[in-house]
Amino acid sequence: MSAMNAYALPVIALAGAVAIVTAQTPAGRAVRIAPDAGKQQYVITIGGQHFTTYCYGDAFLDKPVFYPVLGPNGARVNREYPMVEKVPGESADHPHHQSLFFTYDEVNGTNFWNPERTGRRIQQRDVRVDGAALVARLDWKDKDGRVVLDETKRVTFGGDADAFWLDHHSTLLAPNVPVSMGDTKEGAFGLRLNDTLKELGGSGRYINAEGLETAANVWGKTSPWVAIRGAVKDAAGSKDVTVAIFAHPSGLNHPPYWHARDYGLFAANPFARKGYDPSAPERITRLAVGERLNIRFRLTVYSGKVDKSRLDRDFQRYSSQQ
Repeated sequence: MSAMNAYALPVIALAGAVAIVTAQTPAGRAVRIAPDAGKQQYVITIGGQHFTTYCYGDAFLDKPVFYPVLGPNGARVNREYPMVEKVPGESADHPHHQSLFFTYDEVNGTNFWNPERTGRRIQQRDVRVDGAALVARLDWKDKDGRVVLDETKRVTFGGDADAFWLDHHSTLLAPNVPVSMGDTKEGAFGLRLNDTLKELGGSGRYINAEGLETAANVWGKTSPWVAIRGAVKDAAGSKDVTVAIFAHPSGLNHPPYWHARDYGLFAANPFARKGYDPSAPERITRLAVGERLNIRFRLTVYSGKVDKSRLDRDFQRYSSQQ
């Protein structure tokens, strides 16, 4: 997998009054970011193939999400629910697991993870395209509309012949009052897997950087990366895939704990400790007013079931980025 450190000058075409930006990656795969203001989304394609769509509108009141998430072979690795309901044979639990997302529970007493209808939300303030990246500014608001956290989310996209990836770099700032983030397993950067790819009742099998396999051995452990290998099945047939989440060494509390469940939640959590290991000391993340912290992860979707040596190499290339 090629590192995404440099881009050619962007090519800009006008769609109505809004720019469509195409950036060339070192691997020669064009990343195209096309806005659709009416649907409140940005469609990201790599080499002309749909990779994902950033959705930020009123249909996503809890938080912006990336939906769907597709591999180079066209396999959809996310679950459809709750964006699409009553898909035959698909599970309908945990409606807050909305494709690919970033959020956390227990932020100054506000629950931003589990479903609530109190009025709290993560709301986009603005978004722009910068080369092969989307840069969004988000307000984490409590039920009274007060901004608890100010998030700047920079997501850079890339791909080569058999892998699409996105680098998710969020900076969290305490803009108004001191912030305390609790120690809970309910977080943070996560993908709800396609039911045919999960371990329980599906085809998948987790593996981490230490070589441990299955959710029973990966969940609640720290590791620089975790991947799941399996097959996505639909009416058109079966496609082998690997989905990996890499944690950048510069991110908060590296390496993170993993909320990797056999029922289909696949998430990395850099905040918690005791929430996964009851014998460990509690870890509370505190920010003074004006203080920031950084969260950095890469999600990669591969065509095929790649081996651990490939995952190790790709993690090393990603972790060497500044």
